[in-house]
Amino acid sequence: MPPDDARREAERRIEEACRSGSAELFLRGLGLTELPESLGQLTQLQELYIGQNQLTGLPEALGRLPMLRHLDLTRNWLTGLPEALGGLTQLRELYLSQNQLTGLPEALGGLAQ
Repeated sequence: MPPDDARREAERRIEEACRSGSAELFLRGLGLTELPESLGQLTQLQELYIGQNQLTGLPEALGRLPMLRHLDLTRNWLTGLPEALGGLTQLRELYLSQNQLTGLPEALGGLAQ
């Protein structure tokens, strides 16, 4: 999917999840190179699947999802993660395989779940 189409599709899915109050969102395999900042509006989101894209970084808005319990970031091109992920206090599952990470933020060590 061309990058502009991928972004529009992601924004459409985020808008629908926001409108419906959905607890899960699937953005897997769209070919995204970046995530829309509007993702931070999904305060009821518990599961987020954004694997199999072309992400090299993540927006700080991702750290503003207080109910998030499951985050799948597998098979992207991530080299690092934002410190804001330390704000995901309900996070229980974090999948990071098949990325290009060179380190993890210290804030992840403070997640108790």
